[in-house]
Parts: sequence; C-alpha cells; structure tokens
Amino acid sequence: MYDPSIGQESLTAIDVAGVLFGHLLFGIAATLLIDWSWIPLSKQQKGNGRSLKQIKKSWGWDERSDSQNETIKNKNKKTSSENSKI
Repeated sequence: MYDPSIGQESLTAIDVAGVLFGHLLFGIAATLLIDWSWIPLSKQQKGNGRSLKQIKKSWGWDERSDSQNETIKNKNKKTSSENSKI
C-alpha cells in the first residue's frame, strides 16, 4: 500500500499476510493453552456441546495434569489427616 506521508510503499502483502497468520496462530494457542473453565456457563450452553476440557482429554492432553492433580489431592488428604491426628 502506498503511504503518501513518506511517498513510498510502506505495507506490503507479505506484511499483511504475516499479521493475519500471527493473529490466527495466537488465537489457536490462546484457545488451547489457556484454562477457560472460569467462565460461567448456563445449563443450556453446557448441553450444546463438548467443553474444551473434554476435547483436550479426548486428545490426551490432560492425562499428565490429571495424574498430577490426583497426586496433589492425595498428598493434601494425607497431610490433613496427619494434622487432624495431632
């Protein structure tokens, strides 16, 4: 695109394609890597489709984090039971 303030081309098609590709890549990464479970959903919205957590689990993404969560829960139960004995 021609920029009259500097009298030359300042924005090329490659620049535009790069920006669009970067935004698309960021959108995909934000969708898959950020935990969106804090957003409240109505019962109707929950019934309309699978949640992102279910999709990640079907892809095998959350297997490691689920086992870590179970380990942490077990440790917390052990420490709380030990504290209650004292």
